[in-house]
Amino acid sequence: MPKRVPTGSGTVTDHPSRETADSGQLIGDSGVTVEAGSQGGLLYVSNPARLEAALACLLTTALMQRTDLFGVSYTRGVRAKLEHAPPSVRRSWVEVGPSLRWVLEDSGEFPDLPELDQLTSEQVVELGGGVDAATYLVRCPRRDVVVKLKSDGLEAEARALRAWKPYAPRVPDVLGLGTVPSVGERSTKYLLLAALKNDEGQIVEPAAEYLDRSPASARELGRAVGAELHRMHQAVDKTGFGNFADSPGSERIYRSWSGYLADFFALHADFVSQLGIGEDRLQATLAFIRACPFVAEGRFLHGDVSIRNVAIFGYQPITVGLLDPNPLSGDPSWDVAPMMNNVAYNELRARRENMPSKLLERDRNLLDGFWESYPDRVAEESLLTAQLVQALLQAEHRQDRLRHGQADTVEVDVSYEFIRTAVDRVAP
Repeated sequence: MPKRVPTGSGTVTDHPSRETADSGQLIGDSGVTVEAGSQGGLLYVSNPARLEAALACLLTTALMQRTDLFGVSYTRGVRAKLEHAPPSVRRSWVEVGPSLRWVLEDSGEFPDLPELDQLTSEQVVELGGGVDAATYLVRCPRRDVVVKLKSDGLEAEARALRAWKPYAPRVPDVLGLGTVPSVGERSTKYLLLAALKNDEGQIVEPAAEYLDRSPASARELGRAVGAELHRMHQAVDKTGFGNFADSPGSERIYRSWSGYLADFFALHADFVSQLGIGEDRLQATLAFIRACPFVAEGRFLHGDVSIRNVAIFGYQPITVGLLDPNPLSGDPSWDVAPMMNNVAYNELRARRENMPSKLLERDRNLLDGFWESYPDRVAEESLLTAQLVQALLQAEHRQDRLRHGQADTVEVDVSYEFIRTAVDRVAP
């Protein structure tokens, strides 16, 4: 009879044979298999000497799932610490997700990948920084692949990447797209992309990290972003404006960008009115939006232009690519507005706090460099409208973060002040 060790959430068993646990989930190469139940589970250990590692695996896996207790930032910190742990513990969290396991083992997309229990800790790595999608770097023998898992938006991302490719070759190649089998109401989709490599063949460095160590390069980086974004904006979507493919809101196609933004603003009118802006000025703002000189044909927009989504390909001179889009079809002003708003927010904050800001200097240099290399004219009215609509989203997001203790009141107040000032300009 195997020995049974109580764990609190299940049972650890020194089991003489792995064959009895084939339906379970193998954790790394630890000889540990988890059998989950509604109230706990069984954890089988093929080698008695590994009982200690088994308990560590079970505890690590439990911690990784309890972001409600520890918070996302804490669990990411745990993952970082695991890099220095024994291989069986270090790797255990990677193999917990059934969606990732299905993509790697059963989708047919990875015929060149060894069995999961034969992988080293460096072959499947969770990538941080993504807001919505769970993202992993999978290192195969002759290629590196990025796997993204999400319930929506991945078909739209694949379509946009393919549309940009003839104009901007540094966007990722789409290697695969599909759906993970599921019995739940919302299925999980997967997108496979070729990992971006720099001129030296290494995984690209995010621009945010590069500027942390080389802040004086902000203006040159801005020029590189302007040139790359202009190339991407040459891709035209002749089907209409707004969200597309499997993105939320794609059920309606707009005939004009002004119609899309006017509806967008109207959906947030209650929030705007809470800032002391009356109905007459709300209607005047809507009239301003509808009259703006936007492009006649939609361009494939990145939708989330920031230095965290810019990758450095070369350093002398700086060359970049953009990744992790939130794509939609519209006017190029939408992709410029985030850089404009960053400067405006930091200016308002510096004025309130009466102190210089290194972020303000960096963002001004980025924006100056951008305009030096983006050759197309962007109408002031169109840009102001894009800034206002995006500021609404930013303000609501910051308000929610403040409720959860993740932002300070100055952040929120600056967003409110910016919205009031923008409305004063469009509807004096």
